Amino acid sequence: MTITQIRSTDGTGTLSYLISDEENKVAAAIDPNIEDVKNFKVCAAENRVKITHIIDTHTHADHVSGSGELKEIYGSEIYMHTETKNKMKVLENAAKFGIEDILKANAAIKVDHFVNDGDIIEVGSIKIKVIHSPGHTDNHITLLIENNLFTGDLLLIGQAGRSDLPGGNTEDQYDTLFNKIIPLGGNIKIYPGHDYEDNEFAYLKDELKNNPFLLPRSKKEYVEFVKDFFPPFAENTSEGGKMTLQCGVKRVTKSDEGFKSINVDELAEMINENKELFLLDVREPFELIMGKVNGIKNIPIGELPRRLSELPDDKSKEIVCICATGSRSYEASDYLYKKGYKNVINLEGGTYAWFNGGYELAGH
Repeated sequence: MTITQIRSTDGTGTLSYLISDEENKVAAAIDPNIEDVKNFKVCAAENRVKITHIIDTHTHADHVSGSGELKEIYGSEIYMHTETKNKMKVLENAAKFGIEDILKANAAIKVDHFVNDGDIIEVGSIKIKVIHSPGHTDNHITLLIENNLFTGDLLLIGQAGRSDLPGGNTEDQYDTLFNKIIPLGGNIKIYPGHDYEDNEFAYLKDELKNNPFLLPRSKKEYVEFVKDFFPPFAENTSEGGKMTLQCGVKRVTKSDEGFKSINVDELAEMINENKELFLLDVREPFELIMGKVNGIKNIPIGELPRRLSELPDDKSKEIVCICATGSRSYEASDYLYKKGYKNVINLEGGTYAWFNGGYELAGH
């Protein structure tokens, strides 16, 4: 068996895999990106195999699957989890992320075989065990081949896949990671569906030490830990600033720090000195019941790209971005700076730091 990793160059950080049984001259494609169909053809030719099986670990939100094109070329059969039959329902909430067109394209690809937890997919002499792994999406599966685990967008190296997209659920992600993945043992090799830092694979034993999403904690603690990590977008500078969805919780690109960050004491002083300061809270509305800085304008970070008209017309006006702990506000600050706002400020530590600093939170 040969594992060939194909790294996409379209800005999505996608990793796809060709699993080849050279003796029987057959292969399986895992999570092919439509941008990489040519690479799959080249790799299959080099390994002298025919792609007979295509497995999408889930309905992708950041790129169109290449499954349909590979099926036309090789006559392959497509495998996905049974829950995929209901995948059209995720379109209802796709608009706020700007991913409805991608989801529609993926929903239109005909699946030949629906699999369930524990099923075995045989590709020549290769046996692929299906593990239903909800969290990133409800139809997500991971694939175990010997000691190699293809985790799709559930578990990435050093991080995890986001669970706030349509079909995702953070509590399900916790159950999957701690009840299904970790018990597989430390010698398992993790092959993720995305990577933004040139990693190829990692051993689970190393991830247990280094990946903060796998540290021991209760489900409630995990949900609290995860909720402030999701960046809704990232700038793909290779395509002229095109906005692309990011499926991991860390940034695709690093900020050039065109904005500044301040602490809560500095913000309090600014509020006292500048009554026209624009305070932008990028949390979800339901989070505001936990308390908010007086005078904020609430635009959830996922809605920010389509609600820029609600910001000051004067792009030189000072805008302070606020969230719960300073993670989402950092993303928002970077985004606004790149959109031409010249005086963007990130509040370090967010509303938690504001409250712990002794300052009043409205509604608390």
